[in-house]
Amino acid sequence: MNTRIVFVDDELNILQAMGRSFHGMRNEWNMEFLSSGAAALDSLSKAPADVIVSDMRMPGMDGWQLLAEVKKRYPQTVRLVLSGHADPSSVMRAVGTAQLYLAKPCESGSLKAAIVQTQMLRQLLSSDRLALLVGEVGMLPSAPTAFQEILACLQNPAASLTDAAQIIGRDVAMTANIMKLVNSAFFGSRRPITTIDRAVAYLGMDTLGALVLGHGVFQSGVATGIDGFSLEQLWQHTEQTAAAARAIALSENLSGARADEAFLAAVLHDVGKVVFATKAAALPNETLDVVAQMEAHHAEVGAYLLGLWGFPNSIVEAVAFHHTPNRASEKGFGLSGIVHVADRLVHLRSEHRSTSIDTGLQPGYLEGLGLEHCLPKWSAAVESLDDRMAAA
Repeated sequence: MNTRIVFVDDELNILQAMGRSFHGMRNEWNMEFLSSGAAALDSLSKAPADVIVSDMRMPGMDGWQLLAEVKKRYPQTVRLVLSGHADPSSVMRAVGTAQLYLAKPCESGSLKAAIVQTQMLRQLLSSDRLALLVGEVGMLPSAPTAFQEILACLQNPAASLTDAAQIIGRDVAMTANIMKLVNSAFFGSRRPITTIDRAVAYLGMDTLGALVLGHGVFQSGVATGIDGFSLEQLWQHTEQTAAAARAIALSENLSGARADEAFLAAVLHDVGKVVFATKAAALPNETLDVVAQMEAHHAEVGAYLLGLWGFPNSIVEAVAFHHTPNRASEKGFGLSGIVHVADRLVHLRSEHRSTSIDTGLQPGYLEGLGLEHCLPKWSAAVESLDDRMAAA
């Protein structure tokens, strides 16, 4: 079945240019070019689309209003903004509705790549139901403690960028939200930003404060509706796993940049659990136990979300395969493997279990790489990290 894509722009010449640019895709894409939000909603009511690409500034119904309505009615439709209008307040309104923001002028090749990427990511999901779940997501809620800490930091005149980065970098939701924003076309970074330190430094305290205090980019934890699930506990686990991933990477003599990448991937590895926990109400009533669904599918859900938000493929893959690292395309002991081992070692330590018995590691994974002898070394690196954190 062809991918159905709806393009919306009130400028006829732009619609015609897109039509010419994508003429070669007509056998793969079922495309419709419309000049208003009202026309787009009417079309979607007759045949829902896989992807909608909308301009931001349009008369009558603007892009934000259109995408907000699409999110409400057709959450499974991937929502892209293509706009030359860069008013901060309008862009911030689109943050919770658009999954990707592209700036005009945008080369047809870049737009095509973005659309193709959304369809490749869709293959990560094992059911349409999960696409609906992810489509409900705007901005992710933070652990209450982390939220209060970042508010206090941003309201403290003596606080530094380092202080802010340390708080944000420990919380999965804050990290995902900020990295999505800073790598969007609106902020104009010439190359991808892959660490929280760089993201916060790029934004600066004034912009960061405006985003958080003025536009509500961060939200405090909400009721999850899942018994036994706690954003606070997840915050603690991701903080420990990220530190463990960095320690393991450094113990393998990887570069500082690679260790930072492992840290970021580990912070985000369970982001799919946040999606499940806060959007459980979107699941159909006949669904099996939500906890079981979350455990079974949080990796694919998290990876799909981050991919739609424009995160690097290396991070998306590490999140997707942090339980099954042998499925990753990266050869050897890559990010997926580092996060996998870090996650398991942190779980084992929290359960006060020996690493020599029932580690929970993917069977045969380390043996296939000839690295089974490294587990004691990695465990010692994590244990040493625990001792340093306790002494701090």
